[in-house]
Amino acid sequence: MFVPSSRSKSEDDGYALAYVNNPDRNASDLVILAAQDFTAKPLARIHLPRPVPLGFHGSWVAD
Repeated sequence: MFVPSSRSKSEDDGYALAYVNNPDRNASDLVILAAQDFTAKPLARIHLPRPVPLGFHGSWVAD
């Protein structure tokens, strides 16, 4: 998922969020990357308590 930066200056100025399976912990991580540099180390890695199913996706629903 792409999240634009609050100071967005260009189309790719923001963050890419992705779930990463971590079989060593039998759980998943939410990884936050700088959208302008996918080769850099993640800006943040949030350890989730359970695995997120492979192929998981969400939907946005209006209020």
